Amino acid sequence: MNSEALSFPTTRAEALERLREFIPKAEQYAARRNYVEPPYDYVSRLSPAISRRLILEREVCEAAREAFSPSAIQKFEQEVWWRTYWKGWLEMRPSIWTNYRTELAELDWDDYPRAQEVARGESGVEIMDYFARELFETGYMHNHARMWWAAFWIHVEKLPWQLGADFFLQHLFDGDAASNTLSWRWVAGLHTKGKNYLVRRSNIEKYVAPEILRNHKVKLEALEHTTAVDIEYEPLPEPKAVEARDLPSLENQRVGIWLHENDLLPEKSPLQDFGPVSVRGFTPEKIWSAEQFSKSKRDFLTAAMKDGLQRAEEYFSCASGFQTCDVLEEGLANWVREENLDTVVTLHPFTGVLGERLSNIETTLRDEGVNFYARRRPEDVEPMNKATSGFFGFWKKTEPLRRESADLAFSD
Repeated sequence: MNSEALSFPTTRAEALERLREFIPKAEQYAARRNYVEPPYDYVSRLSPAISRRLILEREVCEAAREAFSPSAIQKFEQEVWWRTYWKGWLEMRPSIWTNYRTELAELDWDDYPRAQEVARGESGVEIMDYFARELFETGYMHNHARMWWAAFWIHVEKLPWQLGADFFLQHLFDGDAASNTLSWRWVAGLHTKGKNYLVRRSNIEKYVAPEILRNHKVKLEALEHTTAVDIEYEPLPEPKAVEARDLPSLENQRVGIWLHENDLLPEKSPLQDFGPVSVRGFTPEKIWSAEQFSKSKRDFLTAAMKDGLQRAEEYFSCASGFQTCDVLEEGLANWVREENLDTVVTLHPFTGVLGERLSNIETTLRDEGVNFYARRRPEDVEPMNKATSGFFGFWKKTEPLRRESADLAFSD
């Protein structure tokens, strides 16, 4: 495994440069995207930066549309919009995340020694072990390989899908609750009734680079005749619309902006016209430890957050700070006391590890006599509320939004 061949932007400047380098290849994305060929030059490798909002989804799509016709880069654009679709789908059905977390809490890795072996890359099926090692060495796994590996975990090894999803979130730099949880549920057959995903030897042999296959063929025949594990399908909850709430006037208040790893671009957001006296980011050690985030993932998140804080300090012309804290709520409470803040605002975290802390954070700050507002991006809310059913229905319903975004880009 040559982990040095893979690198991922940890700053906005690096993300914009990676986008610039990739755009000439965007037209070939549809034909090459399924091929697992390190160092993955025919996929953008921007997903970690997009997931942390070092760069926005619309910026990526607009750059591609400026270079090519919409039809030429449709598959690339769709893959970017899949992330918005998954986020919207889960935001409207947060109980899916809550149930997953409850089920995961009832499982113990120590009770599944085979799960530990597979996650360490010691399953004996060498190609799957290659992918597992790639993940924990680089923080990345090609999307096609993720599908194969999840199907191997669930339908071949017959391990709980929740533990597999947890393993991915521990290591993936681009891992977010929506894409990860819902993709694992889809492979398991829980997302769409009657549909699951099985790994096939023939598919792997078609798409994996020959030099990788030559060195990782042991027990490949184990993938020839897999059948789906029968997991009871439960009806999905009805979607509930995501609300975009306006902020009240904050004139004559001491305002602080809390910057977190879900969205690191406050200068291009609904917060951009604020005049904060302080911007603060935190590494919440207790949360990251409880989630068992790998050291490389923590390092990636820390570097990306420091870049966001530096840009925020320059843009807002105020002091920024970066702190390691054991408990996030305590870190926020100490900050508002230090700066004598009246109000804390933030870009709304999505449903997931950070989003589930919002209620506690609001309570903590209210006890400090401080107002707390989490603001959603309007460009998120409108498309997310269209994720009521399948992706291709969502794609059709969001066509006017994509056209409007493109028109705005050309008029700037």
